[in-house]
Amino acid sequence: MRHIKWQEAAHKLSVTRLLRFADLMRTSRPLTVAVSVVALTACGSVSESGSAAGSTPVGQSVGRNSAAMPTRTPSPSPTGPRAKDGFNYRACKDGTCEVYVRTGSKVPVKRSAAGFSTLVVHRVSETCVDFSGGTASARVGAERQQPGFRSRLNGLAIVTVAVNQPLAILRLSPA
Repeated sequence: MRHIKWQEAAHKLSVTRLLRFADLMRTSRPLTVAVSVVALTACGSVSESGSAAGSTPVGQSVGRNSAAMPTRTPSPSPTGPRAKDGFNYRACKDGTCEVYVRTGSKVPVKRSAAGFSTLVVHRVSETCVDFSGGTASARVGAERQQPGFRSRLNGLAIVTVAVNQPLAILRLSPA
């Protein structure tokens, strides 16, 4: 019984506070303006170049003809390391390669070194990679391997060079 009365009292108090705030907003113009400015500022967007939408980049003047003159923005250059063998998974068949992988990639590897013939990438997240390989009777793998870490799957060493979701770079070599 006390619990129900407490809930009713809390509800009445919150309704009263909301009504007082609405009343204050209706009668106080400076407060209404301040809340509106904060709301509009918080909802501003940022373009790909990092400047606020509708703003002028530093060093450009605002004038009547500024909209007529298109500005060229440099295309973004790839960041981070590059995989030596790119997406050429056949380069891994001998057990030595450096390739880009994504979730679902199947990389053929040297069965005599690894004990299995296909390395399967189960997940590439923002910070790590999950992969495994196996046969009908056994499975080996690594989960949440971060850049710079090395796993040894039987006779195959696998280093995660970089992770940049949705891609990661794996370096395979004999262990």
